[in-house]
Amino acid sequence: MNMSITVLGTDYEGLVISVGLAAMGHKVTAINTDINRVRRLQRGMSVKEDTELTRTMKLVLREGLLKFSSEPETPLAEADAVIISGMTGSDAENLTERTAILRIAECLSGAIASFSTVLVTAGVPAGSCRILQDWLNDAIHTGAAHVVTYPVFFSKPDGLHQFLNPDRIVLGYENEHSRRTIDEIFANILMNDPPVCHVSWEAAEMMRAEFGVIAVSVPAEEKVYGHLSRVS
Repeated sequence: MNMSITVLGTDYEGLVISVGLAAMGHKVTAINTDINRVRRLQRGMSVKEDTELTRTMKLVLREGLLKFSSEPETPLAEADAVIISGMTGSDAENLTERTAILRIAECLSGAIASFSTVLVTAGVPAGSCRILQDWLNDAIHTGAAHVVTYPVFFSKPDGLHQFLNPDRIVLGYENEHSRRTIDEIFANILMNDPPVCHVSWEAAEMMRAEFGVIAVSVPAEEKVYGHLSRVS
């Protein structure tokens, strides 16, 4: 099932995720409030040292599966799932970690919530996903939006290949509904039967916290999967 997905953040990680999901057939809108960056990306200007990412990005742009926007309201209102990859504005690096996650929570709760799942791939301080879930529950009132921590570990110059062919997938969540949505989003990847580790929000957050905070654009190469048990 192809889905409508909104990605908050257009740093390297956000681009890899956006392009990768579009290449799977999903309809993806990537958000950054810097309109000049959005215009450059919409013209297909990507990461020079990552030729595969740039080539695939131009392809999915031509096919209409990927677009970039500086205005999050409509893409959030139409999304089946939202992915938080980083902050969406040029002032992101000046925000504290807690302020950053609360700003995102405010942005999400201000949308008409058609999305059922919010994936957090960005490095966030421990406890952020619980704060985000509580905020959404209070703001949306339906309890229909579920937060999942999805730490990703890839690096230049072959991040897209690593994203599409992961050694292992790590998911932190507290609601089984989230797992069904994840199965739909990553159906193509899961067909290759990668090991999947199911952990708590906090465990997944601690893994990513080691690699940087929410505004960091490129995570380190080192993997820490060995600390988790495989769930068959």
